[in-house]
Amino acid sequence: MKAVRVPKSEAEQVRKLAEKLGVKDKSRRITAFGDYVEIPIVDGAEKFFEGYTIVEQKNPVFSKKKNLKEVLKGKVPEELIPTNYKVIGDIVIVKLDEKAKKYAKAIGEALMQINPCKAVWCDFGRFGMKRKPKMELIAGEGSVTEHKENGCRFRLDVTKVMFSLGNQAERMRVAKLVEDGEVVVDMFAGIGYFSIPIAVHSKAKRIYAIEINPDSYHFLLENMRLNGVENIIPILGDSQLVTPEGVADRVVMGHIYCHDYLYAAIRALRGEGIIHYHESTPEAVIDRPIRRVKKACGKMGKNCEILNFKKVKNYSPGVYHVVVDARVY
Repeated sequence: MKAVRVPKSEAEQVRKLAEKLGVKDKSRRITAFGDYVEIPIVDGAEKFFEGYTIVEQKNPVFSKKKNLKEVLKGKVPEELIPTNYKVIGDIVIVKLDEKAKKYAKAIGEALMQINPCKAVWCDFGRFGMKRKPKMELIAGEGSVTEHKENGCRFRLDVTKVMFSLGNQAERMRVAKLVEDGEVVVDMFAGIGYFSIPIAVHSKAKRIYAIEINPDSYHFLLENMRLNGVENIIPILGDSQLVTPEGVADRVVMGHIYCHDYLYAAIRALRGEGIIHYHESTPEAVIDRPIRRVKKACGKMGKNCEILNFKKVKNYSPGVYHVVVDARVY
């Protein structure tokens, strides 16, 4: 677990920088040793602190979070109290059991007490190809927020577009793979989940960011401005129909239900290149994404080399969100 070791006189300045970039590890406390302070950061953020000493904390001091069960004791049956929730910017999102919905107000107020936020929304899932969320406000007010991660800023409305915290590492992994001068096609750009980190952290020549949802497209444009990036070409439309052909060195397919779009992805490549194909797949057919990529390449008269196959996160019981990195030639 990494931390930045700085003189006490510079600690506040570095702390503010880490928080501004969204790379401060909130699960650990800032600690002092003599004339120095260690500010915990997330793995991969070391590059933002050149000139400072990066240390590996062997005995980190973890922050003690207020316990939701303690706050709700006597107000909500213990078995109905949620054990997980997520914080996006200054908004908390929680999923509630059907029986817990009658206690939604109390749970929402308790979550606001534990977390410095402006609103708590109950998440009822995402629907359709556009993955539009169904949400209900249970405490506070407001749905637009700004989330920071890996030195990038994402503005969004949680009632109109989705944001998956579990994909954070994958977004940075792909950004680091992009080589200088590459042309990238992001077929399901959303609010810029992959396009923004690629633009910020690589020297890509051009990034075509395609999005079908007008709400997501609106925030994609906003996030391009917020992050000061100029090499993204936003395209509003169905990537099945508007994906440019013969332009890309790399194609990102970040939607988990996009196997029908593989042919468009292959046509987007400039002769040969890399495709990052995402899919939600049951454990019983865990190799299905690889088979689909190979089949599509075969039908297009292309060869395919699987470079990497990994689990991004658990999607639901027995189902995984996976990604296939394939070189198509």
